[in-house]
Amino acid sequence: MRTIILSLHERWWKKIAAGEKTMEIRKTKPVAPAPVRVLVYVTGGGGVQGEFVCDHFYKIRTIPEPQKQLGTVSVTGESCLTAGELKRYAGPAGKPLWGWRIKDVKEYPQPQPLEAYGVKTPPQSWRYYMERKQDGQAEAN
Repeated sequence: MRTIILSLHERWWKKIAAGEKTMEIRKTKPVAPAPVRVLVYVTGGGGVQGEFVCDHFYKIRTIPEPQKQLGTVSVTGESCLTAGELKRYAGPAGKPLWGWRIKDVKEYPQPQPLEAYGVKTPPQSWRYYMERKQDGQAEAN
C-alpha cells in the first residue's frame, strides 16, 4: 500500500479523529490506486498527529453546482463542507474535486516531527512518502 503525507489544518484533523469528518476534499488525488495510507501532518508545526486509510476516491462534479450526493454518499455531510464552500474551493474553472474516503483513523499519543520521517518541509497539500529501511535506503510503498 502506498503512503502519502497530507497537510491538514488542526480543526479538520480534530473532526477526523472524532469521527465527524469521513471524507477529505482535495483538488487532486494520488495516481496510486486505493487503498492508500495517509499520514496526517497538522499545519503550523503540529507534526504528524495520526494516520488513516483512504480506501476510495470519489470524483465530484462542480459544474453547474457541486454534487452534494454520490449515490448513498453525502459529500457535504461527510466532508463537513457546504455546497458553497465546495464551489469556492473548486474555483471558477469548475474542475472536478476529489473526495478521499477516510477509514481506520489512528491518532498518535505524541505528535511526530516531519524529520522523524526524513521529510524537511511540509507538503503544500500532499506528497508521496518513501519509507526508510533500517540501513537508510528508501523503500517504495
